[in-house]
Amino acid sequence: MSDDPVLDSISADIASGNTAGLSAKLLSIIESSDDPYHILKCMSMLKLVPQDGSESKACGRLLDVTKTEDRLPVAKALLNLECPYFSYQMLEGSANTDQVCRVRYQSLYELEEYESALEEYGNISSPVFNDRILLSKIQSSLGEHRASIETAESLLKDAPNDYDVRIAYVNSLIMGGREKDAIKYSRDRLKDKSADSNAVIAYVLRIQGNVNAAGGYASRAVKLDNQHIGAMETLGICLAQKGEIDKARIVAGAINEISPGDRAAINVLSYCGQN
Repeated sequence: MSDDPVLDSISADIASGNTAGLSAKLLSIIESSDDPYHILKCMSMLKLVPQDGSESKACGRLLDVTKTEDRLPVAKALLNLECPYFSYQMLEGSANTDQVCRVRYQSLYELEEYESALEEYGNISSPVFNDRILLSKIQSSLGEHRASIETAESLLKDAPNDYDVRIAYVNSLIMGGREKDAIKYSRDRLKDKSADSNAVIAYVLRIQGNVNAAGGYASRAVKLDNQHIGAMETLGICLAQKGEIDKARIVAGAINEISPGDRAAINVLSYCGQN
């Protein structure tokens, strides 16, 4: 429970599936608030109810009330809430620090402005792992598959056991038309019997449309590590694709318990037809 009984009541209604009128109620709270973090909390709840245009109005209010010193953290939060356009707008006029450029870079990728994102990447003076992972995705999206695979391979050399790096690698292979290599790599790594390895092959199989097998590997990964967000996301999506919507929503709720506001939960819910 929070210290806001109104939001607690709305949260209870969402949990019970009683979402009628909640969007208007949340928007009313947002429009009367000058606290950007309170607005963001309301926006995270908006994500869980049927969309009716309230999100854009909420973002507009957020742009109006956010002070200069809060713009970077608020922009990051907007990006996490899948509002990349407003995340980018929030940083208009901000100094080109690595943190600011990084959020712009990610926002442009989400907006599918891949060439602009690649240009923004060049403004980051000290790229970190996640920047390079996103670079591989951007290169694939631009059809530069050889460059994408090379970027992913360099990441793999630096961190061969990192889950996100391994996902970036198999993604680059799949996008480059090398699905068999992605499967072979994923199956070979199953020898270590780790949650990560099971989660990686679950991801690959889901992308290829083998939902039943993907769900099985994802379930195994969750049994090995009951807080593995990647495996839970794949499991939730597979359940939704098989029509087991209630179970998928339970998985999304579990993700949110482990990592409040995590995009993986939002992604699962999108497959449930709730967004």
